[in-house]
Amino acid sequence: MMQSRGADYGEDEYVSVLPSSDVEAQVRVTCPDKTGLGSDITRTIFDFGFVVLKGDFATDGKWAFVLVTVRRSGGGAGTTAPVNWDLLRIRLENLCPSKQSISTLSSLNLRAVAAGEGARDPLEPPKGTMYILQVEVEDRVGLLHDVTQELWASELTVHRAHISTSPADTAVDLFYVTDERNELPAESRVAEISRNVQRTAVRQFGESGTSIAASIMGGRHCRVTVTPAPKFVTKTSSAGRLIEANSIGKIETASATQYSEATVTVDNLMSQKHTVFQMRTRDRKGLLYDVLRASKDLKVHISYAKVELKSGGLCEVDLFVARCTNLQEQRYLCQRYKENIERPVSVQIMTMGLDEITTELRVIAPLDISGFTRPRVLLDVTEALRQLKVMVFKADIIIMNPDRSDGGIIGGGSANSSPGNSTQVGPPGATRQEVHRFLLTDARGQPISSVRDRKVICNRVLGVLLQ
Repeated sequence: MMQSRGADYGEDEYVSVLPSSDVEAQVRVTCPDKTGLGSDITRTIFDFGFVVLKGDFATDGKWAFVLVTVRRSGGGAGTTAPVNWDLLRIRLENLCPSKQSISTLSSLNLRAVAAGEGARDPLEPPKGTMYILQVEVEDRVGLLHDVTQELWASELTVHRAHISTSPADTAVDLFYVTDERNELPAESRVAEISRNVQRTAVRQFGESGTSIAASIMGGRHCRVTVTPAPKFVTKTSSAGRLIEANSIGKIETASATQYSEATVTVDNLMSQKHTVFQMRTRDRKGLLYDVLRASKDLKVHISYAKVELKSGGLCEVDLFVARCTNLQEQRYLCQRYKENIERPVSVQIMTMGLDEITTELRVIAPLDISGFTRPRVLLDVTEALRQLKVMVFKADIIIMNPDRSDGGIIGGGSANSSPGNSTQVGPPGATRQEVHRFLLTDARGQPISSVRDRKVICNRVLGVLLQ
């Protein structure tokens, strides 16, 4: 256990991670409270591929007390490597307000949000240095997933990506990353990453001399753009699609029917000072994160939260919040919580072009009010495509703002079915969304013409995302 004194608070502050097995641990965080702390903690736990078995979150308005039991979810991307418990502890420590330096202090932004000064622009790189990791190698089924998983294992966070394949079947992948170790651009760190990526990218080809290049370039004040399109795209612009297309054909959408029976109720009798929102649903990956992210976005101050995984896969979450007697507000909050539980991400697959032979997969996930993205989306989507032996010959990640009058695109085109359509298509209530787009072929490089095959892809992707 690491324990330290909070210089500005005069109380003991610490983060401890106590493993009970190779895949399970008790996590305890005691630190000064800040807006969105619970969401940030669960986002980090989610990023490590853990599910929360039970937990308690409490605050007296000044200090927060968090005690959760976590366990690595079975199967899926990134679950074969040993858990780096020390890194988990360090990541959680960095969330504590008194532990954050001025260069990385997300709570400054959170206080600005709370004061109504606006959220961080997701087009701006996170505080710290952004790097471009470029990989050039012969394309193959599962390549994108293998490289993405290696970046995750190397403690790099991917913020943007450009994925393309040349006519000669050479993959040229650009990843915009930050280093969780803060060791880049040290030569030893660059060499380590390059070596690991090279080994991963060519491992299925043996040592046959396959051409590969991996390079890392730094840019402290980098402003990332995902496409060469103008920064802001107008309603009439055709930019934003991965290919030029005159029409969009059939669209299939995955449905998470197993979570459609979620219930959210309000109790004003359990506590004289608080309103209790009680949520009951089937457990899934990222459930607690989605609940606390919604609370953060809605600026709901949680005094106490309790989560428990019951037998049969049922999960119960109780939120004690500031007392609310307004029936209209109660109904609104219940609706928003229910929507975020049942539809945390949106998965669509569509045919494009007049001949409808091009297949595009879109995965839309919300950004929270501070501009932080949902963890593991790229990792999980590529895992699903690898399982199905589906090839990705082009992909990108863009930011969409469905509330904008210009069609909603920041740094790319609209994820709606037609330019200028501002109808929100992603998860409900999100003001800004991260859109992952993939152009797909089968393992032989042929178009995916079967409606059944497209539906299988769509549902498999959603299944891995929610597990």
